[in-house]
Amino acid sequence: MDIDTIRPRARSARILTPLFGMAATAALLAGCAAPVSPAPTVTQTVTAPADPTPSASPSASAPTAGATPSGIGDVELGTSYDEAVAMAGATPAEACPWLASAEADGYTLTLQRPEIPEKDPAAVDLVQVSASPAELEGGPAVGPVTAEGIGVGSRMDEALAAYPDAVEIESVGDRRYLAIESETGTGSVFLTYTAGSDIIWAVTATTLEKPPYESCG
Repeated sequence: MDIDTIRPRARSARILTPLFGMAATAALLAGCAAPVSPAPTVTQTVTAPADPTPSASPSASAPTAGATPSGIGDVELGTSYDEAVAMAGATPAEACPWLASAEADGYTLTLQRPEIPEKDPAAVDLVQVSASPAELEGGPAVGPVTAEGIGVGSRMDEALAAYPDAVEIESVGDRRYLAIESETGTGSVFLTYTAGSDIIWAVTATTLEKPPYESCG
């Protein structure tokens, strides 16, 4: 018996033909498709804000030169006491009118004339700037200073370095004076401190031998 092999081949051909066509179509579509572009990278430039211009902070007022054997600041030894008191805006002590004082920036200004004036008008024989040692602890010098920059609030080692020829003068109790400058016919400058402490708490210009321990007592 002869087997008909032609018909099955034809059927196989008919089955393969569509499959081949589908594969070819898929390949073509794949080849024609445009490549997908990657998403663009966005670069963002961040500009840091400019630092604000720093504002100048107020600086503490620096001490001014003006403690000399002839006086302190605008008050000169030998000038009219009444005029000097008025110019400095000082107030005479009620119990001791030969003394007058004014409060300044961090210190006290004191003027003195003789208790019993030898001439008229009475003249200034002492002018002093001073402050409480406790308020000066750890701080800078305040008020008028000498030509070497020594003043109320300076330390003893600074004063001795600036005036190596200074002479120490004892007073009542533990008070001490350091004579640093003198001019014949004018006056002398003294620094006041307390024994055992290194803080200068008064600067005095006077025509007297040394500053009095008490001027009104």
